[in-house]
Amino acid sequence: MRANSILPGRGSLMIAVCLGLACSPRHEDQTAGERTAAATPSPGQPADSQTALGGASSASASDSAAEAPAPAAAAPVTAAVNKSAPAERKAASSAKKPSAPAQQPAAPAEHPGAPADSAAPAAPAQGDEWVTYDAASNTVTFKLEAGPFSFNGFTNGGATLTVPPKSTVVINFVQNDGTPHSAEVASGEGPLPNSGVDPAIPRAYTNKVVEGLPQGAKDVVRLQAPESGSYRIICGVPGHALSGMWLWFKIDPAAKTPTFGATKK
Repeated sequence: MRANSILPGRGSLMIAVCLGLACSPRHEDQTAGERTAAATPSPGQPADSQTALGGASSASASDSAAEAPAPAAAAPVTAAVNKSAPAERKAASSAKKPSAPAQQPAAPAEHPGAPADSAAPAAPAQGDEWVTYDAASNTVTFKLEAGPFSFNGFTNGGATLTVPPKSTVVINFVQNDGTPHSAEVASGEGPLPNSGVDPAIPRAYTNKVVEGLPQGAKDVVRLQAPESGSYRIICGVPGHALSGMWLWFKIDPAAKTPTFGATKK
């Protein structure tokens, strides 16, 4: 009796255990299925109807989606800064760049080693517009201009032409007066001749020495000066020399260059 009463109790316990074991897997399967169904949203269900299980993931996804456009919004600003940077650098470069100084005209180049007077032409005698001198050929060129009973504005021996010894003298005669005139080198001693005579130096006279050349006429007289001497340059037309139309002409052994000017008293 005691054994039979115990057995039914143990059998009930065992049956209960078996039933529990058999029902537990099924409960877990149902729970997993329900979880799967709950995690999968049904068509047309709004995004905010998700379960608490997927809420954290949805919140994280929403935060990521909200933060994603930020770099795209910052890109135009960066592009604008990069675009303006070259202009600012160019403006800064222009401000720092000094303005080019005005160019100065370049000075003429000098040839090193060349003597200062190698290219300089022979200068006329000092303070004289009427006479020039070529030292290389020892040639004196004298302009003799006939005016109203005067030579180069001087009368009665008021001016003197002095030349170096043995120089070649070229007299360029210009007749600027309405009265005919001429020129001749006469002796420096004795009284003035009344008209042209034999010259004191060979060939030292103009054409038509007695008749005279008309206004505007020109002639050239070329002569060789002696080592020394004192002469007169006169107008050969009769009476003109006695009227004061004459100059002094001297050869000075000490002269290095020719001179022409007022006669020294």
